[in-house]
Amino acid sequence: MKSILNFSKTVIAAALLFLIAACEKEDFLVFTATTDGTLSFQNEIQPVYKLSNATSSNIAERLVWNAPDFEAPTTVTYLVELSTAKSFATINMNSGDTSNNHFGISVANLIDLAVELGLDEDPSTSNADGEPNTKGTVYARVKAFAGGTSSGANQAVLTSEAKTFNIEMLEAAASCEEAVLSTWGLVGSAVNNWGGDSRGFAAGNDVPFLSNGTERLYRSALFMNDGEFKIRQDNDWGVNLGDTGGDGVLEANGDNITITAGNYYVEFNENEMTITVTPADPVWGIVGSATLNGWGDGPDVKMIPDPCNEGVYLVYGVTLADGEMKFRADDDWGVNLGDDGVDGTTDANGANIAVSAGTYNITLNTVDNTYSVVAQ
Repeated sequence: MKSILNFSKTVIAAALLFLIAACEKEDFLVFTATTDGTLSFQNEIQPVYKLSNATSSNIAERLVWNAPDFEAPTTVTYLVELSTAKSFATINMNSGDTSNNHFGISVANLIDLAVELGLDEDPSTSNADGEPNTKGTVYARVKAFAGGTSSGANQAVLTSEAKTFNIEMLEAAASCEEAVLSTWGLVGSAVNNWGGDSRGFAAGNDVPFLSNGTERLYRSALFMNDGEFKIRQDNDWGVNLGDTGGDGVLEANGDNITITAGNYYVEFNENEMTITVTPADPVWGIVGSATLNGWGDGPDVKMIPDPCNEGVYLVYGVTLADGEMKFRADDDWGVNLGDDGVDGTTDANGANIAVSAGTYNITLNTVDNTYSVVAQ
């Protein structure tokens, strides 16, 4: 009996030793994520994205990408990165961790990147080369991380090729300031015998500028003789501007500007201190017994285009005598306008318009065929 028990104990001990040895040699299954898969955007990018603050809440583009294969059973976390640098040296913004394989980029996101590039919708600003600072390029890429987060060490990561976004800020419509009579005017041998002769304006003998829709921009229309001219303020030599060097840049007390006879528009930019002189062809004017030069004894009193309203022409601060007037183009009777019904409506070759002596702001609207003669 004792021998049987000893044999049983021996068998049990051997079995235990076998089990222990088997456990020590058990193989555990280990998965390792690889980065041999591909990750890429699936959608097409527009040639240009036009941006406006008015549409900043809209989605500019929804990026969509494939689900990459890490060759391991793992969750995948995505991170979209946006940069103003093609190298992504700086990440200007990102999507944050997401399990989705799509991400919407808003107009506001692209506007923020546009601001980083120095772009804006202000029509008064420009690049160093004088071109509008409205266009630029930004870049987007997506990263896929094996695991539940984009942070951590020694992660398996796939990165897509970058998508290029050409963006353009739409310039806001510049507000237009209604024209007003300025204190600046034109003087010279080509204009008024250096201030000695009247050109028919109440403020003085100089031909005045009107404001030209934007602060400190001015425009005048007039006939000039062969000669010279300058710009001065308040019909006085205390502040006068010329062009030393003939380069269109004005200097205080600068040289006289030479001109040949003709009708001209003169534009004066007080912000940049520049002058632009262009032939006025065609040009509207007023003529008649009530005007300085009568019925064509000299050049008509010229009108400038209204800076804010197409087809409208203005002359302000003009002095009229008791008499009559009409509107005509290019100092010629081929195109002339009067008022047959004395109703403020112009008629081709119409009746003369009677006026009383005084100072007036006169407007001609060739779009709706009306006019106004307003005493000041």
